[in-house]
Amino acid sequence: TPYTHVILSFVRPVIEADGSVGLIHPPKLQPWPDLSELKKDGKKVMISFGGGLSGNADYVPIIGHEAELATSLASFVRKYQLDGVDIDFEVSESFHTERPAGVIDGRQFLIRLTEALRQHLPAPRYLISHAPQPPYLNKSWHGGPYLDVIAKVGKDIDWLAVQYYDNPGFDLPTDSHVVGAGKTPFVTSYISLVEHPSGPNWPSTKLLVGKPVYKADAANGHIAPTDVIEHIITPLKKRYGDAFGGLMGWQFSDLTADHRAWNSEVGSALLEPSQ
Repeated sequence: TPYTHVILSFVRPVIEADGSVGLIHPPKLQPWPDLSELKKDGKKVMISFGGGLSGNADYVPIIGHEAELATSLASFVRKYQLDGVDIDFEVSESFHTERPAGVIDGRQFLIRLTEALRQHLPAPRYLISHAPQPPYLNKSWHGGPYLDVIAKVGKDIDWLAVQYYDNPGFDLPTDSHVVGAGKTPFVTSYISLVEHPSGPNWPSTKLLVGKPVYKADAANGHIAPTDVIEHIITPLKKRYGDAFGGLMGWQFSDLTADHRAWNSEVGSALLEPSQ
């Protein structure tokens, strides 16, 4: 199938009994018998850190130990011969301008972790990606916290896969809020993030549209695979050609008709030469 990267999910932080920073991961991830087959097929295989189930309480003990966390993540990557780390940080209250008592500073955590990870996982051998939610890139939402992250460590990030789902008001309608069609592109749309003067001016080659593969994979934001092709791939390939960064599909733990469509029709539409 025409995937370029497979991201396994999730590893989460934990403080071990001896005080060191460790990682929790689902037992089903081992022994990963298909890993060598994926890599033999030319695919990059990464591990995703965090995820929606990791809350503020999971990160509080890690603050000040980002370098140790990066060491643990890098050791994990090398142990399983992976190609990098995807950071999926979703503690929204940690980005608030006025954070509640006891809530970590998400901006500084991501900056320190990304810097430390890149030291341990140098480019181009290893990849570091981030999967922010759209509001995090909006200046009107607590100053646009991910704009600060990009300004500080954007050079260390290989791509952003924006989660255009589970964010009502940011992930639909597709034409305007995801792609950015119209005279004035929506603030967190693809076109706006790449081209708007007040935006991050993030390269299109390093920007992916994240969408749910199946309707049950997210509370909202799902569109049919045929609409993914018509309303996302077609206009963005027309505008950016081969510089369009591509798609991230959440999630492939099930196999439905929509998954099969992504496996074939959606992938084929992405791979077709740009006109």
